[in-house]
Amino acid sequence: MIRTAWSAELLDSSLMLQVTARGRTMAAGGEFVDGWLVAQVLGEGAYGEVRLLVHARSGAAVALKVVRGAGADAEAQAGAAREAALHRALRHPHVLRCLGERVHAGQHYMFLEYAAGGELFDRIEPDLGMCEAQARRCWRQLLAGLQYLHARGVAHRDIKPENLLLDQNDNVKISDFGMATLFRHGSRERLLSRVCGTVPYAAPEVLRAPAAPYRAPPADLWAAALVLLAMLAGELPWERACDDDSRYAEWCAWSEGVVRGGPPARGPWRKLSAPALALLRRALAPAPTARAPLSALLDHEWVRHECERAWRSQPARADGCDATDAAAGALSAADMDALISSSQPAAADDLLLRASGSARAPLVRRMTRLWLRAEPSRALHALGLALRRRGYVWRRLHPHLLAIECGAELHMRACALRYGAGGTLLEFRRSRGCGLQFKRRFVELREALRPLEAPPPDDDDAALS
Repeated sequence: MIRTAWSAELLDSSLMLQVTARGRTMAAGGEFVDGWLVAQVLGEGAYGEVRLLVHARSGAAVALKVVRGAGADAEAQAGAAREAALHRALRHPHVLRCLGERVHAGQHYMFLEYAAGGELFDRIEPDLGMCEAQARRCWRQLLAGLQYLHARGVAHRDIKPENLLLDQNDNVKISDFGMATLFRHGSRERLLSRVCGTVPYAAPEVLRAPAAPYRAPPADLWAAALVLLAMLAGELPWERACDDDSRYAEWCAWSEGVVRGGPPARGPWRKLSAPALALLRRALAPAPTARAPLSALLDHEWVRHECERAWRSQPARADGCDATDAAAGALSAADMDALISSSQPAAADDLLLRASGSARAPLVRRMTRLWLRAEPSRALHALGLALRRRGYVWRRLHPHLLAIECGAELHMRACALRYGAGGTLLEFRRSRGCGLQFKRRFVELREALRPLEAPPPDDDDAALS
C-alpha cells in the first residue's frame, strides 16, 4: 500500500506540489535520482503505478513503471524481468519503447517512452465513441503495431483501449506487455493455453483454454476488433464471449448466418456504417479459423478509405519532428545511463517542486477533469454528496484526495487542486476497472456538479505547469 501524504495548490498559473513521503514510496516533486523529478502520476493498477519523470536540466521526460511486489515475490520478480526483456527488444513507431530497467529495494522499475497524449479510452465518449475518421486512423496504427509484433512472434494478449497510449501527435502506442508471450520461434508456432487478458475483450477460444489451446494472432485481432467497436460506438457488445451471454449468442447467430436480416437489435451494431459492420462481422467471427487474418483486415475497404483530414487534437510540430523524439533527443546518453544504473534513488522526507519557467515536459492532458467555482473543500463536499446519492463508497486519503469505489469492479481517485481566486480543478483518475465504465461514471458526476462548473482557463496547460 502506498503511504504518501501530499497536498497541491495551483496559484497564478504555476504548479506547487508540497510532498511528505514516508517509507520507500516516491513523491511527486521529489527526485528519483539526481536530476530527475517525479512530476505526475500517469496511471495505476493491480501491477503498481506509472509516474512521469522529468529531467531538471533538459526537460526530457520518461515514464517510470513500478511493479508492485516484484522484489518480495519470486514469481512476480520473474514476470517483471520477462516483461522487461521482451519489451526492450521491440522497436516500432506504434509500440511504446522500453528504455531500460533496474531493481532496487524490493521494487522493479521499468523506464518507458513518455506518451503525452494519455490513454486512448480517454478520447472515447461513452455510448457515442468518436468519428469514423479518428477511429480509422487509430485502428490502422494499432494493426500496424500488431503486424510488427506478430511478425516477431510476440502475442500481446491484453489489447484494450486502456493499454493503447497516444503520443503528443496522437499516434497510437501499444503498451503494457505484462501478459505478452512468444508464440513463435523461427518457423515453429506453439499454441497457447493460458486464460488471460481482460474478459470483455477476450476471444471465445481464450475463455475456453486450457481445455482447448488456441492460436495467438486471431485472439489479439479479436481484441483489436472490440477496440474498434468501442471507438465507433462508445460501448462493448457483451460481458464475455461465451454461450451463456445472450448478447454474444445473438451475435453468433447473425454473424454465422443462422439468423437472417439486420444485425442484432441489442447492442451497438446499428450505430455502425455498413462498411464498418461488414468489417467487424469478419473480424469477430466466433470461430478463429473463420476470422479474417490481419492482412485481410488491412486490405478491407473501410480500413483503406482515405481520411479527409488527419486527426490531431494537438498541432504537429512545424519541423515535422515528433515531440516525443525531440524530448528524447534532448537527453544525453550519460543522463539516461545514470537514471537506469544509479545505485541509490534520492530520498528526502520533505520535498518541494516549483515549476516556473524551467525546462519541462508537457503533462498529460486528461479529459476527465472539471473546473469548478468553489474552494477545494466545498468542491469535495459536493462530490461526496453526489457519490453518496449514487451509493458509491469513498474515503478521504488526504484533505484534497478521495479514493472512490463504484462497485467492486471500478475504482477511481479524485484530486482537488486550487487555482486562481477560489477555483478548483477536480481531476478524476481510474485506478481499476473498465475505461468505458469509468468514463460513464465521470459523465454522471460531471452532470451532478454542473451547478458549480466554471469555464476552463484559456490555457489550461499553463495553469497546470
